[in-house]
Amino acid sequence: MARIPLVSSMTLQAPVTAPRSAYAVLIFFLCFVFSYIDRQIVSILVQPLKAALHLSDMQIGLLQGLAFTVCYATAGVFVARLVDRSNRVRLIAVCVAIWAISTAMCATAHSFGELLVWRAGTAIAEAGLSPAALSIFSDLFVPRKVSRATSVFMLGPYIGGGVALLGGGALLDWTAHSGRTQAIAGYAFEPWQLAFVVVGLPGLFLAALVAATIREPSRRGDAGRAGGSDDVPSMMVVLREITVTHRFCVPYFLGYTALILLFYAYSAWFPTLLIRQFGLAPGEVGRMAGPAYMLGGMAGVISAGFLVRRATDASALEKALRIAMFAAFALIPAALAAPLSSALTGALIAYGLCAFTASIVMALAPVPVQVALPNRMRGRAIAILVFLTNTVAGGLGPLAVGAIADRLALGARGLAIGLATVGATAALASAVLYFAATRMVSGGLSGARQPKRTSELPGAEG
Repeated sequence: MARIPLVSSMTLQAPVTAPRSAYAVLIFFLCFVFSYIDRQIVSILVQPLKAALHLSDMQIGLLQGLAFTVCYATAGVFVARLVDRSNRVRLIAVCVAIWAISTAMCATAHSFGELLVWRAGTAIAEAGLSPAALSIFSDLFVPRKVSRATSVFMLGPYIGGGVALLGGGALLDWTAHSGRTQAIAGYAFEPWQLAFVVVGLPGLFLAALVAATIREPSRRGDAGRAGGSDDVPSMMVVLREITVTHRFCVPYFLGYTALILLFYAYSAWFPTLLIRQFGLAPGEVGRMAGPAYMLGGMAGVISAGFLVRRATDASALEKALRIAMFAAFALIPAALAAPLSSALTGALIAYGLCAFTASIVMALAPVPVQVALPNRMRGRAIAILVFLTNTVAGGLGPLAVGAIADRLALGARGLAIGLATVGATAALASAVLYFAATRMVSGGLSGARQPKRTSELPGAEG
């Protein structure tokens, strides 16, 4: 078996102090927030994009779903090798700069094809941030503190998504109502174009900040030992571990993929549904849906850490799966109520509950891999999970909703039916699959290894 060096002279630096470690977490968190602002900004720009570029709902679904996520997932496979072999801080800086430029360049698109190209650039560059940052956290902190840094980082999608709704809607209203469409470098920007520029360009400042102020830390060996074994199992061995040795991983991976399908569908279409169904302006939708999404998601992440905090070594795996299962079951009525509610207040409350329950499942997603699989297989196991969630869930979720809406041709009602159908079906599938994984673990049929330390769990005290 080939040996891959895990430590090179390029990456061996002086030990990083606690303040500098906390600073790195903060900066990477801000990068994650902006990645989701850039990713989710399209959801509040659907109506002006449709009008300006003559797009159908199916094309919008493709733009936010399959086209974006396939590029993201495919790039992630190649980026994973760079994360293990190169300077991760420089990699993050380059990726942030590329997605910032790609997002800003969306403002120059005159057709669906041009917009698709620039969105693909955003997706490819964003694929490098999470694996590189999470890898760095493992080297900055001792094992019992890694989960805390990761928890802060994982708040990024909810804050970023909320800011995209709030800020994007407010910017559209400000430019549209005040007539403040600007001419920059001789180019006249419409409100939707200005939104892309405003959310994209700050990434260049973040990229420079990463490159100038964060140092690449030394790489730790396996299980927290400096200079552990560098004998890396092949991908076939990893696949056998997942499908044969730990058979619960199959329903668990599929259950999480179904959950993310719902997440992508609602992120892409719910703001547009509120605009069409209740006759709201984008700024009004942002002010209402943004806080519901942000607060619900943050509360779910925090609750997930609290719920598993007192898990024992023996019960860690089963408890994480069981909590995720209950959260997925609770998501079903919320997924139906949010799009089908005839009252705006009811729709927003149900939307917040969707964000809350879904974020519990998402926050617990890494735990089964962390506590059951061997150390040197976890990275690629998570990569497989990310590939599934982005190609299958991210690709099909928004596209399916748009296709159903176009097929029914009922306007806002068709979009509501499509979103409710996709959302409730995905939530039910996720709950049933998590139930199957839980039964396999509780019945001793999974072959799962138990963790050696409770501190491996997210939120565990050291």
